[in-house]
Amino acid sequence: MEATDLSVGSELPVLTKSAGRIQTTVFCAAIRNFHQVHFDEELCRKQGWTTIIVPGFLMGNWCIESVTKALGGQAVVNSARFKMTAVAYIDRPLRVVGEVTKLENGGDRNIVTCKLRVVDENDQVVTVATVCASTPAKVIN
Repeated sequence: MEATDLSVGSELPVLTKSAGRIQTTVFCAAIRNFHQVHFDEELCRKQGWTTIIVPGFLMGNWCIESVTKALGGQAVVNSARFKMTAVAYIDRPLRVVGEVTKLENGGDRNIVTCKLRVVDENDQVVTVATVCASTPAKVIN
């Protein structure tokens, strides 16, 4: 997707992701999230889950990645909000899908708002997000 092609309703390219045990553990250590559901498989099974849970912040980061990849190297993230809506498990394919919902002129930069969803292999939405980013004004018609 070229930034010049943006319009309200433009779909972002699908971003396919999967988090394994090591990535989840390292990510949680980096953000100082020590909740056991992200590394203790036995605890997760006792809670009735299949395996370790992917951290919500990781899926939120994937939503930001989806927007910045779509907008290109000059994009700057202004804000991001996300919420887990269901459990996502490690070692399973997840897709980040989204679309442009708003375009605004911000002077020398244009502001692009995108709504995103992280969807599991059963098409269940596990995270919803809104990411607002800006790009140089010359790249949006």
